[in-house]
Amino acid sequence: MGNSARNYWRWAAILALAALLRVWGPLGDASVRHPDEFFLVYWPLYFSTGDFNHQHTLTAFYPAFHYYLLGALYFLYFAALKMGGLAWSLHEWVAYQLFWGGDALVRIGRWVTVFFALGTVVCAGAVARRIWGESAGWMAALFTAVCAIHVRQSGLVAVDVPMTCWFVGAVWASLRLLHGEDVKAYLWAGVLVGLTAAAKYPGALVCSAVVAAHFSAGRGLLDRRLWASGAAAIGAFFIVTPYTFLDYAVFAGHFSREVSHLQQGHGQELGLGWWYYLRETLPAGLGWAGVVLMAYGAFAAWPSREGRVLLATFAGYYLVMGSGQLVFVRYALPLLVIGAILAGGAVARVGRPWRYALLLVGLIEPLHASVRIAELQVAGDTRSAAKSWVETRLPAGSTCCNFGGWAGDVSVRTIEGLWGRISQYERLWGREKMDEVRSFIVETGPRSPFYSYAIHYGNRQHNAGSMDVVRKFDCPYVILHWHALVYSTIDTAFAQSLAARGELITRFSPGSDMMSARYDPIDAYYLPIGSFGELEKMGPEIEIWRIGPDKPSSWGTLPRAFAQAYVRGAATRLEGGEIAEALALVERGLALDADCADGYLVSARIMEQAGRDRGAIGFYERVVALKPERSDYWLALANAYSQLGDEDNAQRCYRRVLALEPDHPEAAALRRAISGEG
Repeated sequence: MGNSARNYWRWAAILALAALLRVWGPLGDASVRHPDEFFLVYWPLYFSTGDFNHQHTLTAFYPAFHYYLLGALYFLYFAALKMGGLAWSLHEWVAYQLFWGGDALVRIGRWVTVFFALGTVVCAGAVARRIWGESAGWMAALFTAVCAIHVRQSGLVAVDVPMTCWFVGAVWASLRLLHGEDVKAYLWAGVLVGLTAAAKYPGALVCSAVVAAHFSAGRGLLDRRLWASGAAAIGAFFIVTPYTFLDYAVFAGHFSREVSHLQQGHGQELGLGWWYYLRETLPAGLGWAGVVLMAYGAFAAWPSREGRVLLATFAGYYLVMGSGQLVFVRYALPLLVIGAILAGGAVARVGRPWRYALLLVGLIEPLHASVRIAELQVAGDTRSAAKSWVETRLPAGSTCCNFGGWAGDVSVRTIEGLWGRISQYERLWGREKMDEVRSFIVETGPRSPFYSYAIHYGNRQHNAGSMDVVRKFDCPYVILHWHALVYSTIDTAFAQSLAARGELITRFSPGSDMMSARYDPIDAYYLPIGSFGELEKMGPEIEIWRIGPDKPSSWGTLPRAFAQAYVRGAATRLEGGEIAEALALVERGLALDADCADGYLVSARIMEQAGRDRGAIGFYERVVALKPERSDYWLALANAYSQLGDEDNAQRCYRRVLALEPDHPEAAALRRAISGEG
């Protein structure tokens, strides 16, 4: 077999291995998502309005480039569905995706990430080949293919892997400048720098490769080609992220906050990235043998101009990104890929008798970690298993007290989550559009049950557990999760109280080695980076406890759940003093469900806050007619009558309270009120 044929099959095998590690697990369960995937899955749908300024309406954590790319693919997917006979309009399809869909978009986004991941493998090999030759090229590609952190991040709808692909591509284009004086080469290198920055702001640091290559070639600062490359970078950046220029003030504000975030960290003291990346991230991605090979590769790279350009690029990114305490492992992906290139160059310099043995030693640790990562993703997530159990075992409409933290919650459909989608939709598309599409959303919605979570995203002061919350919401069930990550924490005293009072129904465990495995401590991603041991699944340890008898609600069906969500939103607005807004929301809820007792209760409270106490009486009467078994509703009606001076009706209602609950905490005061003594 000739050298060209051998190289072809070698590269095919490397790409097949890289694809297998990244497709085997990550594309499976789209219902379990990293928190950051929400932005890139749902926000690009907003572009259907024709407004492409993501800075005001969406989020500027990231530049717009990847939002635009994913948005284009999502709408191409819609066009394919239309050609296949889909009867929905674009507006209806977008609403459906935001409320009920999303899994198909998650898979599209993850496939895009995998595509960029494979592109990174190819680009890494091309860079190493340009520096050291063909053998170094395929070895660098192989080290990149099995880089555990790169494999771990390739299964997410995120910008880090795509940015890394653009980054390495820009390095390759920069190396070409050493032997080419054509201005086109400078322009292409500049364009790739701009696209890298447009994928994620730190990508702009790859400009160090262009600068290093230019000066290594012996060219001067005033050379017009260098400035043309800079202009091309800026132009490409602004073309694909135009509102950073058109809406510069907002961009500057967001960007300054991101810089502050880099310096201040993410809530945990992990030290500066200069040490953390060397101590934790590089070994987790490349293995310790790979880090040693990387160091030797850096030594071997120094004598050549190409090698010095690569080292300058590593240094430029490392010095800036390592200067702060925001040390997500994914932030080091460009460093890891350059490390893989250096490791490939190091092995290629060794003579043939020892080359393949050294290559095997360098690959064992990251390959093992990558395989374990893929295995855990294939095995599933405890949250997905718990979700299926809840939906088949707990009565629809049950109120559950959920503790541990927002990232680890079992993602059943909840009233609170539905209200969150309604408010998001109204914020981006407006209430008028929401009113237009509401019937369609209700008609096409899922038939899976809805529940209520006592602790929701905007109410997180009792994350670690509270018996006061259990009593306040009268929860028949408690769902808690705990983990080595701080995103799933349970208070020990609460756990003891729960064990004394409740009954453990079921538990979902990721395995016995959950606490000893190594994770990215600041990332809400329940997938380890090392020390996998006997770990069996992703996700936190989840326990479901029974506290009392079932109390299913009447809003188990979708129309009533939608009505209840509006009422929850109205109650939230009323707490904030927004009476008119609360009234508008509760009216929409009652239009969907005329028997929504909570809607009449909120209406009564709106009347009271508006100073219309007599108007509140009719609503309270409707409440007790719908829920005659609730002593707290009768007490609210009694107090409303008393406030108006109607003591006969007040006493009638107080008697009803005592009849329903003889041991009511206020029983003595109620008896005095009935007797006319108070």
